[in-house]
Amino acid sequence: MKKLYLQILLVLINFSVNAQIYTEVEEVTLNEGTESDYEAFESFWGVVKEKMISDGYQDGWFIWKVDPTSFDGNPWADYLIVNVYKDKSQMESMNNKPQSWWVDYMKKAHKGKTKRSVIKKYTNETINNKYREKSVTYTNQRISDLSGGGNPSKGLVGYYHGIEQLNEDYIDFELKFFRELHKGRKLWWEVNKISDRSDNAYKPVTHMIFEINDENAPSLESNFTNEMMIKYGQTTRKIHGTLKTTLVNWRWQ
Repeated sequence: MKKLYLQILLVLINFSVNAQIYTEVEEVTLNEGTESDYEAFESFWGVVKEKMISDGYQDGWFIWKVDPTSFDGNPWADYLIVNVYKDKSQMESMNNKPQSWWVDYMKKAHKGKTKRSVIKKYTNETINNKYREKSVTYTNQRISDLSGGGNPSKGLVGYYHGIEQLNEDYIDFELKFFRELHKGRKLWWEVNKISDRSDNAYKPVTHMIFEINDENAPSLESNFTNEMMIKYGQTTRKIHGTLKTTLVNWRWQ
């Protein structure tokens, strides 16, 4: 009986881990002179992503354009592409698809909607990697999020923070203090643990926060408790950089 309980416990733990949301964030730096065509290229992919979400291959897809004034006018990317998966298994399934599968799927998604010449054009641009001068990818495991309501809309402004955990109290401060502080003040907030990254990714960051402010939120109450908690909470983390971004395209279930 004890062995049976142990087996059940292991199954539940495994399910809990696999049920966590995963995101892949690609930081894209464009080849010079391609920006005017790039968003049209991603719109082509938007049709593909819409079918993928409908078919249960992923949960969401977002394209965020980086404000060039970010990071003191020296942003490390031009766009962020965020793919959202319901769990690790769904993400890994998509990452294991061969190129031939993607080519066939693009054709299926655009069948009856797009001219064959256009499909061929964007398929070739995808295969030949026309637009990306540099691509850096982070795989993130969702720890917690907070929604203030509302739906995605073009022009929505979000902030992408690269975080380094400095001590063991970091996550407790994020979840038990900062998350509570954000209620009624953020349209969206999420904190993620970086579980994997491409070889050319920035190594010191351990977590990623993405947030959308509510511009109509009341001012933060100034009191001793908040001031002390913010002061000590900030000692648990280091923000290595922030990108201000604007939503330009998305698909969501």
